[in-house]
Parts: sequence; structure tokens; C-alpha cells
Amino acid sequence: SDSSIRDIIVNDLEKIITETKITKIILNGGLAYRLFCKYFPQLQEYAIRLPSTSSANAKYSLLKLVDEWKVILDY
Repeated sequence: SDSSIRDIIVNDLEKIITETKITKIILNGGLAYRLFCKYFPQLQEYAIRLPSTSSANAKYSLLKLVDEWKVILDY
């Protein structure tokens, strides 16, 4: 559950991105996106927010999730 996330420790994603060929970072759900933007505002151009695949995400059927996540095939 997202509500159980505490004491966040982030990795040095800026170093990882600048030293690799990474062009996009796919974020699974709203909390992942918000935390990424909070800790890495300078890397927001890399971020793609997609709906959570958690079973707690009742707003999306499996078919709708598959349709939304197909965007990653373009990268």
C-alpha cells in the first residue's frame, strides 16, 4: 500500500541517466510520479506517468491498463 511508504531513500538517478542511454523513466502510478518529481525535478523530461498496476487501482480494468501501458512499446 502506498500509505505504508516511509523513510524514502533515493538513488542517484541523475548519474545513472547521464551515464547511460536511458531516455525515459516509466512510473507506475501517481505516488511514484509525485515522488520522482519531488526528488528529481531536474529530470522531469524523462518521466512518463502511467496508471498503477496495483489491484487496489479499481478505476482501471485489466484491458484499460494494457491499453494505457502500450505506450512503452514506443520507447
